[in-house]
Amino acid sequence: MRIAIIDSSCLICLAHLDLASKLSLYFDVVYVPRNVQIEFNRKHRSRYLLNRLFEAGVFQKCTCKDETNFQLLAVELHPGEAEALVQAQERGAEFFLVDERQAREVGVRQGLILYGTVRLLARLCLEGYAHDVWALVRRLRRERHFRVGDDVVNEAIASAETPIGRLSDRQDKA
Repeated sequence: MRIAIIDSSCLICLAHLDLASKLSLYFDVVYVPRNVQIEFNRKHRSRYLLNRLFEAGVFQKCTCKDETNFQLLAVELHPGEAEALVQAQERGAEFFLVDERQAREVGVRQGLILYGTVRLLARLCLEGYAHDVWALVRRLRRERHFRVGDDVVNEAIASAETPIGRLSDRQDKA
């Protein structure tokens, strides 16, 4: 079973582009930590959309049980990222969908397979579920103030040839 934990940045961007439901192509379950839900509802302003994703079945709510580990991680990370990393351990997830650099570094130390928004978009475009990754990135930059360098986009496009979830993806992916 392919289990992923998602951070708010990826969820917000994919939902904004109406592509969040496509994660079911790659993962059996995508856990959304409570702090990610809170941030999504605050920034995306659409509880209805998040509830539709939960009703579809792939996305599932989760809450952190190890409060001590959460508090330790929350010193250096945002609450959603910290909770997602604790949830990855508690739920046995091997995939972490995240954009922020510090959270990615912790995820690598935990042995998680990382995917960022741009890598997911590049793969969706490659498979024909979305069109023109550059147009999508420009839209996110304009409408969501998404900050990503062109070099990261180029790297994500190049790495999109490898299917999501392959063991050869053990390294940090954009």
